[in-house]
Amino acid sequence: MNDSKFQPGDAPAPQELQGDVIISLDTLRENRIPPRQAPTRKWPVLDASGPPKIDLDKWEFEIKGLVDTPMRWAWQEFQALPRVRVFSDFH
Repeated sequence: MNDSKFQPGDAPAPQELQGDVIISLDTLRENRIPPRQAPTRKWPVLDASGPPKIDLDKWEFEIKGLVDTPMRWAWQEFQALPRVRVFSDFH
């Protein structure tokens, strides 16, 4: 299949994942697909005219408002933040 949105192969089972992955308990249920939905290996592209062009030298992510400690990251700082891997369903 020559579709850039298609994820080849079978989806992994939770027990096949490495120990550093947070596994959602919902993925362990026998009936985890909601009514009238079906599993798919395609990821939908939900934009009308392609991804926007972003100047990463000016890009910022900011948390402010009703928070104790407002924060702001430039792109390189944001990319350097710690990450976790999560295995969950997406509905």
